[in-house]
Amino acid sequence: MVLERLQDKIEEKRFKFITVFISFLFLILFIRLVILQIIENEKYKKLAESNSIRVIPERAARGIIYDRYREKLVDNIPSFTVSIIPADLRNKEKVIEKLSQILNISEEEIYEKLDRQKYKVFEAIKIKGNLNSQVISVIEEHKLELPGVLIHTEPKRNYINNDIASHILGYVGEVSLSEINKGNYYLGDLIGKSGIEKRYDSYLRGVNGATQIMVDSRGREIKIVGKKASSKGMDIMLTIDLKLQRKCEELLKDKKGVIIAMDPRDGEIYAMASKPSFNPNMFSNPLEKESWDDLISNPDRPLLNRAIAGLYSPGSTFKVVLACAALEEHILDLKDLFVCHGTYWYSTWNYNCWKREGHGSLNIIDAITYSCDIFFYQTGLVVKIDKISEYSKLFGLGEETRIDLDGEKKGLVPTAEWKERTFHEHWMPGNTIQLSIGQGYLLATPIQMINVYNIIINNGTLYKPYLVKFINDREIFPEVLKRVSLRDDTLNIVKKGLWGAVNKSGGTGWRAKSNFNIAGKTATIENPHGPSHASFIGFAPFSAPEISVMVFLEGGGSGGEIAAPIAKSVIEEYYKLKKERYARK
Repeated sequence: MVLERLQDKIEEKRFKFITVFISFLFLILFIRLVILQIIENEKYKKLAESNSIRVIPERAARGIIYDRYREKLVDNIPSFTVSIIPADLRNKEKVIEKLSQILNISEEEIYEKLDRQKYKVFEAIKIKGNLNSQVISVIEEHKLELPGVLIHTEPKRNYINNDIASHILGYVGEVSLSEINKGNYYLGDLIGKSGIEKRYDSYLRGVNGATQIMVDSRGREIKIVGKKASSKGMDIMLTIDLKLQRKCEELLKDKKGVIIAMDPRDGEIYAMASKPSFNPNMFSNPLEKESWDDLISNPDRPLLNRAIAGLYSPGSTFKVVLACAALEEHILDLKDLFVCHGTYWYSTWNYNCWKREGHGSLNIIDAITYSCDIFFYQTGLVVKIDKISEYSKLFGLGEETRIDLDGEKKGLVPTAEWKERTFHEHWMPGNTIQLSIGQGYLLATPIQMINVYNIIINNGTLYKPYLVKFINDREIFPEVLKRVSLRDDTLNIVKKGLWGAVNKSGGTGWRAKSNFNIAGKTATIENPHGPSHASFIGFAPFSAPEISVMVFLEGGGSGGEIAAPIAKSVIEEYYKLKKERYARK
């Protein structure tokens, strides 16, 4: 009896425990349901939707680039792109193997692109752009074998004139992993890699959009449920005149070199041609590694913008800097004469003039007109290295011009201290003699040298050279880079020498003589690697210059014979186009 009561009590306790335990479980379950249904309703609703909604990026079209007269230089055309939505992949290995064969790219490359955005399983990840019709047909034929693979359109950059102005415009390419980490980019976005495309990328690239589509359990599209339209990038108008640019490039055909034409009054660049060049459209397509390797290993360096990054001895075009130094420091004036016999002896070394029989007795105007080397040898020895370097820097040599392009080189203005530091050698008189005619250690870019002449043309004022005139409707105004204090007498003397070089009998630049009253200076520059470089810098009209032109030809020969007539052609084309446009108004 007692045993039975004890057993009943145990059963009763066990029942209560089980009842409490089950009630506790139901309480936990109820709380969890409250959390799921009420508190975290939105969270799980979004998760459920994401399992049926896919996001297809809509890449923004880049802004259009125009020349100064609204001629299109760069626009966009539609192209087809293949992407993968990772969440919809079935038999991932087989799909990627098949797609690799169709696209002719490695499986590793596809896996790498997917891995870079492994958290975006419901978004379309770009695998390859610019598909041709044959590839599209093959993908469509095997659509059932390629779940998660889709084809959609994207804007493709189109350089309308192929290689014309390629170094100015630059090119675009897909953003790299390092660039993604630095900015607000996504894998597959296009980014400017050089030229205007790079410098003004933040204006040109626009804002991406996206389309949300609802899919069934097999990843097939049911309907569009949302759309955020992309926003096109800003349009840019350049200072470039396409017709003049084309003429400059024709004049450089089959040559290595540079032609720059600009307005010295405000720094606007009308044309800037660098040869050899390249076709930026090749970068709008997926570029094979072999093609890229061939391009960068090409000894002619077609990707190099020689106008801003080509470093050369300026030769006799530098003589105006030395002339200004001598006149400003009152070391020389018009009454001072030097005699040129064709050879100048300093100590036991002899230095020749380009004119072997000599120029006879000359003043500084004649020395510029006839480009007498011996006059400037002697002038340089009197002015001395410190002042020559000082005035070189005053004229902007050895520093960037701040043109709105990346990759500009500073060049080199040598000093006695620089030589001591670099070579552990003292500066010698022979170094000064070489520097006096723009050779030796001195290095400058073509854009720096035309700026030297723009300072003289503008009576000491130098404007920053620039290429962008408008961003949408916002105008870019000229900017004064520096003001060099030069006496009127100095400027008048140097300008008379430059006028004489083209217009006086025997002047070295006589082949540039024109009805447009051109003035300028030639240079034939010794080249240790082959034929001499040829150069000419000129401007017109002499009384009120509105165009300055720099011609530099690698291994071109004589500056007077080759470069001067090219500069004349550029200036005459400028006035021809100006007349045609005026007549149409």
